[in-house]
Amino acid sequence: MKGAQRNAVVQVYRVECNRGSKYFSDEEKASAYFDYMTACGFEAELWLVRRYYDEQGTLVKGEQVLWESESDDGIISLLN
Repeated sequence: MKGAQRNAVVQVYRVECNRGSKYFSDEEKASAYFDYMTACGFEAELWLVRRYYDEQGTLVKGEQVLWESESDDGIISLLN
């Protein structure tokens, strides 16, 4: 189909900790920030966040997957 647009998928990484959330488009930068926050003694979680948009740019679906978590028992890596 001429001129047809595809659905868009936007993927970002979110680091959540006691100080709030911070978003990254790059996995390495998100992982480095996660490591920094945990080294500073904060409980932190690293999430992969995907947002799905239709042809008109309307958000149609979102999902998030826990990538890493700093718990009292140590770091839990779920997808690596």
